[in-house]
Amino acid sequence: MFFKTKYSVSALTDLSIDLYENKKYKEAEKLCRKVLKTAPDNYAALINLGNLLFIKKEYSKSVEAYLKADAARPDYYPVKINLANTYFEMQDYDNAEDYARQALKLDSQSYLGWNILGNSLLEKEQYSEAVSALEKAEKSNSTDAWLYNSLSRAYQQNGNVSEALDAGWQAIVLSEGDDSQQISFGYLLYEIAMENNAGEAKKYARLWLEKYPENNVAAHMGNAVLNNAEIGRANDEYLQNIFDVFAPDFENVLTSLDYRTPQQINGFLKEFYGENPRKKMRILDAGCGTGLCGKFLKKYAGFFSLDGVDLSSEMLKIAKGKKLYNRLFCQEINNFLSRKEKAYELIVSADVFTYFGSLDSLFENLFSALKKSGRIIFSVTANEQNNDDYFLHISGRFQHHENYIKRLLKINGFILEKQEKTKLRTEGKQDVWGYIFAARRQ
Repeated sequence: MFFKTKYSVSALTDLSIDLYENKKYKEAEKLCRKVLKTAPDNYAALINLGNLLFIKKEYSKSVEAYLKADAARPDYYPVKINLANTYFEMQDYDNAEDYARQALKLDSQSYLGWNILGNSLLEKEQYSEAVSALEKAEKSNSTDAWLYNSLSRAYQQNGNVSEALDAGWQAIVLSEGDDSQQISFGYLLYEIAMENNAGEAKKYARLWLEKYPENNVAAHMGNAVLNNAEIGRANDEYLQNIFDVFAPDFENVLTSLDYRTPQQINGFLKEFYGENPRKKMRILDAGCGTGLCGKFLKKYAGFFSLDGVDLSSEMLKIAKGKKLYNRLFCQEINNFLSRKEKAYELIVSADVFTYFGSLDSLFENLFSALKKSGRIIFSVTANEQNNDDYFLHISGRFQHHENYIKRLLKINGFILEKQEKTKLRTEGKQDVWGYIFAARRQ
């Protein structure tokens, strides 16, 4: 048969690679598999198949193809580096490190080799070795913003504060102000400030605000590091950016912070409505995020009566997947509430008010959106810094004074039913304390 000739296998392999390079992935994979039926050890076809499976994020199958190629040609650099990269994506950092080192034996100047090795060591918390590897990557390529992002984290964990800030700054500049780098830099400043290096962090915060005065992330997080009391609330674009980026890891991060607010709100629900409520209510989860409160609210809501609203479309995608909510709205909370007069019997809001400084208009809209005798249950972080109504913490979140909340409730026609001071989460190895409030509309 024609296909069995050596020439045809080589030609078809080249064609499959050409299809891959032109992003015709489906046709390329079909041709690759056809070649491998006749020549199962064809390393070029195996590498191409591995690449195609990697693009589909079928990492385990991609590794299988690369390993076969590696067995067929064990001294081939591209296979080693592809294996290192794929294992890294699988979060198998031991194998990622091993194959990065093998790749570097074949090409000691490999930027990718040093980069993957450095990032693998960083994930394994071998910070000094990570710094060394990433610095060697920098010598090969000093134009990659993400390399400097990794370097900043490695320096920080290694205790090199000045170097961490400089590398983080380089990441922003090289990316031309990319929002992902802006967010990373903001958290770098916050963490360094929390580690009692506020002076260094504030110096870069001022530089950040001077260089990127129109950037929403810089405007909020930079001012937070400077504790600028003139900032009245986190702007919407900043919040959208932050939560869209962190949506996939949001719940894992909160678990690592010993986050408790939804469970504490659930305790309030049981106290006011019982374990097995007879009356079903129309409920709003205001700032629902990924739906952490939804599982507790569902049994108290009537049929088709549990709504959620949030600014982040990526967070709402996760909430939708839980099939707890009847309707989800991607809107700013204040605007949403202002158009929902007497719509809800219960509004719950977990750690959302922390992104507002002044809560005056928000409480007016909460009152308006509740039916007569409707209830709100919400959390705030306690302002124990001073006696002001609110304080902008270096984390970018607002803390509120207990007396300010009580005053607003009274002014806006609420009866305070219960408040409880409690630990909300851990932040920078410190306990974050706040209040859970329950109030009823008169």
